[in-house]
Amino acid sequence: MKVRYTAAARREIAEILSYIAQDNPKAAKRVASEIETTVGLLSRHPRIAMVVHESGIRAKLVGRFQYRIFYTTDDDILTVRNVRSTRRLLPWDTSKR
Repeated sequence: MKVRYTAAARREIAEILSYIAQDNPKAAKRVASEIETTVGLLSRHPRIAMVVHESGIRAKLVGRFQYRIFYTTDDDILTVRNVRSTRRLLPWDTSKR
């Protein structure tokens, strides 16, 4: 399955890694690697994660880290929509912004 990242997902990943790297560059590399590994797993097994939103969005935790990958699948494309800390609002919850 092909993987596509939205602009929001790319931005969120960059922000996460930049924030971690300020204090611990090695940890940022571990998180980046785990995100990559998790996306690879999802591309091979796209139904491994639960549907978390009525629009078909699924979410998978990133290894032992506090990040969650939100994605959808369509035909042969896995679209990574967001990568967020579990402490942040869900991507579709705009009522608390």
